[in-house]
Amino acid sequence: MRTFFGKLYRLIPRHLTRTLLWAVNAKFNFGAVGLFLTDDKRILVLSHVYRHKYPWGLPGGYLNRGETPEAGILRELREETGLVAELTCIFAVEDVDAYQREVVFLGRINAGQAPQLNHEIFEAAFVPLDQLPPGMLPRHAALIARLKP
Repeated sequence: MRTFFGKLYRLIPRHLTRTLLWAVNAKFNFGAVGLFLTDDKRILVLSHVYRHKYPWGLPGGYLNRGETPEAGILRELREETGLVAELTCIFAVEDVDAYQREVVFLGRINAGQAPQLNHEIFEAAFVPLDQLPPGMLPRHAALIARLKP
């Protein structure tokens, strides 16, 4: 029986099998988030325009089609703040909900850079890990708490 279905599958044109696979598999958004630390262990946090209940959070966003998570977080950081950073490692991969997964990166950033905020960001700040601003997105605060010794 398995051989029969394998042979049948191979007879179906590739564009139809790709459409069929797309139709029967789960769909979700994929994003990247950055925990960007300065040499003196302060973290970059941003006040986001589109977040109402919890405006403060980490830099990040959704990936573009074909974009790697590493390229995506560095692009988002550059677009949102004009800042550049260096990634050191993947810190976590988390399901935000049933429709969204994020790769969380740990990185290093120079706080001496002058931010150039885009329309999505009200404010950027480098804060100590234990002095997060009120209104911090709880799941981002939880990620930051995991950094403390």
